[in-house]
Amino acid sequence: MACAIGSCAGCVVKTIENGEAKYRRVCVDGPVFPAEILPEFA
Repeated sequence: MACAIGSCAGCVVKTIENGEAKYRRVCVDGPVFPAEILPEFA
């Protein structure tokens, strides 16, 4: 089970922001992200 406080980074998703690839933690930065920053939907 993941930690749910952002220290284990077990819940990261890849995002594209300002043309740059970044990894955001779902438990801290999410759980909802705009579809336009997710590579699967961009």
